[in-house]
Amino acid sequence: MTLNLAPITVRIMQMTLAAIRVIYADRSQLVLENLALRQQLAVYKRKQPRPRLNDLDRAFWTALKSQFSGWADALVIVKPDTVVRWQKQRFRNFWTRKSKPGRPCIPRRRIGFIRRISTDHPEYGEDRIALELKVKFGIEHSPATVRKYMVRPSRPRRDSLTWRTFLKNQADAIWSCDFCVQPTVRFTTLYLFVVMELGSRKVVHINVTEHPSLDWVKQQIRDASFEEQPKFLIHDNDGIFGQLGKPAVVEVNGKKVSCRSSFDVWLAEAMGIRGIPTPYHAPNANAHVERLIGTLRRELLDRILVWNERQLRTVVNEYVHWFNGGRVHQGIQGIPDPDPELPAPRPAAGELVAMPVCGGLHHDYRLVA
Repeated sequence: MTLNLAPITVRIMQMTLAAIRVIYADRSQLVLENLALRQQLAVYKRKQPRPRLNDLDRAFWTALKSQFSGWADALVIVKPDTVVRWQKQRFRNFWTRKSKPGRPCIPRRRIGFIRRISTDHPEYGEDRIALELKVKFGIEHSPATVRKYMVRPSRPRRDSLTWRTFLKNQADAIWSCDFCVQPTVRFTTLYLFVVMELGSRKVVHINVTEHPSLDWVKQQIRDASFEEQPKFLIHDNDGIFGQLGKPAVVEVNGKKVSCRSSFDVWLAEAMGIRGIPTPYHAPNANAHVERLIGTLRRELLDRILVWNERQLRTVVNEYVHWFNGGRVHQGIQGIPDPDPELPAPRPAAGELVAMPVCGGLHHDYRLVA
């Protein structure tokens, strides 16, 4: 960037000529000239908005403050406090440039080494790159300095299949299950067991019990798999599944399968289903059924009074029928298992009808002729 010094040079010459005139001028003429200038400044002071000052003007008044004792009385355009603030700001800027905060820069050649190594091997950490430079090149830098100049990939490379990719690729062959707790007005606790198909978001099975057990869960899986069964079943690490202290290895169709619970062993041996427990302290690994349970609570369970097991089973079955066949799901941009009449042609001049669901808590909207 080229700096234009012409305006600055003209200002300096004008100030020099004015100083010469002051030295050699007659005293009476100097007083009259000062009076005329003060009158003009008084008029100029009333101008709105005030004129803008540049860096040269600020530097002039900052230097004049240390040489002229009456500098505050001669100020018209700005206030004395403003000049003092300019001086403090120049002092802070000077020491900011002088101190140069932060780590000192390293030579560009060494920065190139770090960038080249981190680009060729994104899996290398700063400690390994620092050791590489020290052992092979005799260059010693702290890992923090190396981390500053490393090239980070936009998306880290992964050598294995991610959990999200696995769910996306095998969604149609995966079921997910979980428990939901519901208190009653008689201060008892009921347990809802939900089984969901990930690909279609369809609720495959739901049932209610007051005393859940491993045998009861096995029977629910048998009932849900009567017509079709999945390849994988995701569940959490609840104690009801019979957690094993040490994983057991089971051979299914010539393949060895590691099982962390008695439930997984039974799934592999009796049903031919691969049970997949979620990692510990990772509820997001089973996010689809967790979202389903949250929806079930917000749209149904938190709005009704539950008296007994029979009533709850009747209500949730009605809700699931509407959930699968009439409720739109944003995750799939549609309905999990739409009723046969929905794909049929709509009547051109149909009338909107709202059919109540769960006693009017929700409505199933249809067009009728």
